Amino acid sequence: MAKFKSNKKESKPILPKIKKPRVLKKLEWLDPFHYVDLFVIPRVKKVTDSELVEGAVNVIFALIFASALYFILGLAFGTASPLVIVYSESMEDSFFRGDVMGLTKANSEMNFGDEIILNENIRGVPVEKYLSAEYFNGVNSLVTKIIFNDGQEVIPTTEGSVVVYPSYPYNLPIIHRSIIKIKANDGTFLLTKGDNKLTNFTFDQDCGQIDVLRGRATKNCISFYAIPIEEVQGVAFFRIPVVGCVKLWLVDDLTSLISRGKLPPDFKGIC
Repeated sequence: MAKFKSNKKESKPILPKIKKPRVLKKLEWLDPFHYVDLFVIPRVKKVTDSELVEGAVNVIFALIFASALYFILGLAFGTASPLVIVYSESMEDSFFRGDVMGLTKANSEMNFGDEIILNENIRGVPVEKYLSAEYFNGVNSLVTKIIFNDGQEVIPTTEGSVVVYPSYPYNLPIIHRSIIKIKANDGTFLLTKGDNKLTNFTFDQDCGQIDVLRGRATKNCISFYAIPIEEVQGVAFFRIPVVGCVKLWLVDDLTSLISRGKLPPDFKGIC
């Protein structure tokens, strides 16, 4: 029997198929739902067509894969906190709110800024006991020089590594840059500061006169003491922009809208 050629033209998609950039393809492997779609959902669909069951399986297995992925990254990077989200504007223009930072384990050989050697013990000692700071044109200006009691001086730069450390006394994770490494008799310590020149005038440990027992200080500081290097939770070595915004929208931004009726003061653009 003769075959007749159909005159009907095959329909073409209106929009061309766009290839995902290589960067996005790599980021897929950091998404726990990607593993669920690959390995779990195809098996679930063979058993049931229920969207409710599929949704529940999605959430449960995504949490399982996220925990496993976080644990594996922690082993690979040598830290219990391999990924952290930037919550505020204190590191602009280096990092921005919503960026996800990859951390690796800190060691004393890394670049933490200018190195100072002190022949004294400073663990648990407020920094105002062994150093002072000079500022250009008043209090609300950038720190220009840090002067130690033995005469050593340092002009802070932004060449040191970015670290994550627990603040005192609140024990909240802070993502700031190390500006000075201090080698004292009782260990190695760091002084830190945010990169934002509009909001972070002083370095984190510049508290002025403080009352340790009451937790009061004459300046709005983050920590009373220099940070022991063994307490550093990690050193930043890569950045994924914007990805952390989802968590901020669902937790921090939503909480602020409900409790205060407005977005957090650090909210900018989409995040």
